[in-house]
Amino acid sequence: MRAGFGRNGLQLALVLAASLAAGGILAPRPVFAETVEPAAAPEDILEGPHSLVGSYLAGRMARNQNEAERAAAFYLGALAHDPGNALLLEQAFLMEAMEGASPATNRLAEQLISADPQYRTAHLFLGLRDFKSGDFKSAEKHFRAASTGPIGELTSSMALAWVKLAEKDIAGALSELDAPRQADWAQFYLRYHRALIADLAGRKADARSAFERVFRQDAKALRTTLAFARSAAHAGDTRLARSIVSEHVEKSQGESHALLRALVAEMGANVKSERLITTPAEGMAEAFYGLGEALIGEGAVAAGVLYMQMALSVAPEHEFALAALANAHEANKRYDDALAVYGKIPKSSAMDLPIEIHRAYNLNSLDRPDEARQTLEALLNRIKTERDAASTRVSAPQPASRPIAAPTVSSPPDTSGQPLALGSRGDAVTALQLQLRDLGYKAVGADGFYGEATRRAVMAFQKKNKMEADGMAGAATLSALNGNGSQPPPAATAASTSAAAGAALAAAVPVPVLFSTGDQLQVLDALGSIQRSRKMFSEAVETYTQALNLIPKVDKRHWAYFYARGTSYERMKNWPAAEADLKKALELAPGEPLVLNYLGYSWVDQGVNLKEGMNLIEKAVALKPDDGYVVDSLGWAHFKLGNYREAVRYLERSVELRPDDPILNDHLGDALWQAGREREARFQWDQALSLKPEPEDLEKIKAKLADGLKVAPPVRAGSLVPDATVPAAAGNAPATPEKPAVVQ
Repeated sequence: MRAGFGRNGLQLALVLAASLAAGGILAPRPVFAETVEPAAAPEDILEGPHSLVGSYLAGRMARNQNEAERAAAFYLGALAHDPGNALLLEQAFLMEAMEGASPATNRLAEQLISADPQYRTAHLFLGLRDFKSGDFKSAEKHFRAASTGPIGELTSSMALAWVKLAEKDIAGALSELDAPRQADWAQFYLRYHRALIADLAGRKADARSAFERVFRQDAKALRTTLAFARSAAHAGDTRLARSIVSEHVEKSQGESHALLRALVAEMGANVKSERLITTPAEGMAEAFYGLGEALIGEGAVAAGVLYMQMALSVAPEHEFALAALANAHEANKRYDDALAVYGKIPKSSAMDLPIEIHRAYNLNSLDRPDEARQTLEALLNRIKTERDAASTRVSAPQPASRPIAAPTVSSPPDTSGQPLALGSRGDAVTALQLQLRDLGYKAVGADGFYGEATRRAVMAFQKKNKMEADGMAGAATLSALNGNGSQPPPAATAASTSAAAGAALAAAVPVPVLFSTGDQLQVLDALGSIQRSRKMFSEAVETYTQALNLIPKVDKRHWAYFYARGTSYERMKNWPAAEADLKKALELAPGEPLVLNYLGYSWVDQGVNLKEGMNLIEKAVALKPDDGYVVDSLGWAHFKLGNYREAVRYLERSVELRPDDPILNDHLGDALWQAGREREARFQWDQALSLKPEPEDLEKIKAKLADGLKVAPPVRAGSLVPDATVPAAAGNAPATPEKPAVVQ
């Protein structure tokens, strides 16, 4: 559930990898390389669970298992035996810091700086402590000391800018962000914070210019889009705000985020919109959050967690930072901790739906599948209830005290200056949808909700009529729809758009957006994924069918629903239905490795469409050559065809990529046996056995270790000829067909 700073994250992660060692962020060093002579007795150092060595080893193990709190306690125990050991001090500080800023974290940071004055992370924590307490001079001193290396320079520049703004030094704040030598990926963040600071300082032109440059650099980034749109709405330019949202949605090729829909609803209800960032403290937190979110998203989880904890040290209720921290816990398989962090985000948050979905996934990972399903089913019921209630509100008759005149051709509907746009609701939207349907835009449903299908239809109408295609139904667009445009509607429109519906177009009051069809799809997808993970394939088929029935017009974004339902059908042994769905998924997403892999393997496994099936698998491997599961499928396909030497080559590679997977090790053992390398085969089966395979696979592996491998004759087809020089396997008992390693 990433808020998104777009494609800049990968570049940031690459730079970070080169600068961590120099900057003091999780740079591993041998702790006992330069141990100071201890004051404790030798037996206290070497013996017992609470000795120096015991505490150090326990801390190291806890750290490797991503248990930072326990690791910190063990390192502090070791440090008590050897207070002068700077490397133990470093590890204790880092583990404390990963659990959040605290008096203990700050005390260790001060001790660490005394031992190593250039230790960047310690300076950052202390700078934030002093900023929060109002000691801006001391904060500035620490942030300047942290300005080493590319990541340090960028962090320091943004932090110093917010310190200057807190001191009401606007020129100084903007000056800190002038760093022409910084790389383009860093300029993205610097321009974003220049826009935020200029906006708060009332420099509208500077803010607008900086926001536009950031938006043009990456219009898909949610966080910067939200900041730009909220800035425009706060300034009263709702048309600009709506166009920003529309462009972001179009380029992201999906439905708008709940936070963007909330903004659109505010504008529709004429509610004054707040800026995204309203104080220097929020801006400071945003700086650390933005960098941390990018780092976590690109795999630098430990460093990202440190940045997220720094953001939360000045803004403990920063919802995006809390969500990103929970994501990091999920990446480290700390599901209980993730649930605890999600619990800090209020239920009233616009992010509640994705948070509930993540909660369900975490509950499932904790082997609490019933709670996971109940969470999602409750969410689906809530969506239905709230959407039904909204429909009741917008369809209620208007009071008699508000007479409404029907619109005429010469007098287009009055929309009070507010165009209908994404997130709008009411009879006004219903009337618009009826007109669009009469003009041939059949993908639009007359449900009173201005969603993606309605926006696309409006854009198509605008393009056809040579109007600005912004996807919003303002006065000009409504006038054209009512017959005053260059393309007047046919006579049928007047009949189907009754006077009452047209009158509602003038009188409807916007209702805040609650949930969309896209929200329902997200919840159903999560429920289906959990059902598949629990091998509840018939239930998953029902769930994905329900999801597909909600989609008025299927496009390439929806391939995953067909893929998921197809794989569920396949596991139910309903191949005709599975093949139809997988082929539809391939039609929608011809370059998607999951689909290529599953469909191609299934054909080869069944001995049909062999050449085409192998081509699909080879394409999948070309697209994801470092995916052990996809490479395994190609190797196993060669095995099924009797190409044992080729099978060994690919299966060895798959095990290199995923050495901890029992299925892949088992497959390699089978191929080695058929290639005449029986001792190596038994080694791989032993390895598979040690990796805790599924119960049904366990018995098969034991049988192979006892009696060797018995397989059916290989499939033969045209140019796909089995190895001629490999001896046939002993026996002729058919093996149970295997499944591809990737099923989700």
